[in-house]
Amino acid sequence: MKVRQPLPPLNSLKAFEATARLKSMALAAKELHVTPSAVSQQIKQLEHHLGQRVITQSRSGIVLTAYGRDALPKLSQAFDLLAGSFHHPRDPFLVRISVLPSFARFWLNPRLRGFFRQHPTIRLDINSSPSLIDFTFDDLDLAIRYGKGQYETPLCDNLMKEAHQAVCTPRQLPAWAPLVESGDFSRLPLIGDRGMLGGDDQDVTWREWIHAKTPEAMVPDYRITYTDSGLAVDAALAHQGMLLGRHVLLDTLLKEQKLVPLDPLTLRSELGYYLLGPSLAGLSEGAQKFRQWLLQEAASYHIQHHTQAPGFSER
Repeated sequence: MKVRQPLPPLNSLKAFEATARLKSMALAAKELHVTPSAVSQQIKQLEHHLGQRVITQSRSGIVLTAYGRDALPKLSQAFDLLAGSFHHPRDPFLVRISVLPSFARFWLNPRLRGFFRQHPTIRLDINSSPSLIDFTFDDLDLAIRYGKGQYETPLCDNLMKEAHQAVCTPRQLPAWAPLVESGDFSRLPLIGDRGMLGGDDQDVTWREWIHAKTPEAMVPDYRITYTDSGLAVDAALAHQGMLLGRHVLLDTLLKEQKLVPLDPLTLRSELGYYLLGPSLAGLSEGAQKFRQWLLQEAASYHIQHHTQAPGFSER
């Protein structure tokens, strides 16, 4: 029976190999989806385990010690073998995307006919889940999330910022619009939407909207509150109350006048929708085409709504 010698910590080996191969801790951190300080700590842990220096830093950048130079080729080959052991070729025309359920339902789905008209050979596998993602382990090409844009993923495209306006069904408009105009909010049934909050106080709520409309007004208790934005929209469509509607989500419903504004007042949010990915270079042909189409659709949305499109950026 073969007895294997104790191995150094695997994460520290990955940090050293990536840093030595790319000649940069910053690039290694980007590849491994961690911070440069985490890479530095892992390399120090490896050197402590070995009792040898493997990397030094000079003004010109990363310099391998003789010990590190000798180890790098074998270590890189070992990682290549490991990667090949579990490698299954991916279908370049199947795009796996994680999308927030409400965004998929109200914004993405109504536009997909146009995507398939341009790219009939591409197939989409849409995981409508708000759960956290890790491209290292999750079988995903791209993800769309709502927040401030402070994501650790190498690819982070700012698609659209949100804006909020009070809406209801056309049937309810004649009764409720005068109450909004007079500031008599106490008799209005409010629908609360907590499904898209970004985890901080930067999102717009009924309190901000009502105080912007009538500073001295009291904010009534919500008739009903949802943690799912799609259900909040469904409640508004079912005449259950007035919703502080999100323009991106309600774009199609407003165009079709299934929901209508109660008042012109619109408040913009610091939060928005972001397209995330492991890296631009690593995207399959299908994923790259879907990304380009999505960026074009986001830009078209900004033109239609006379808003300034946010900058697209690869981190």
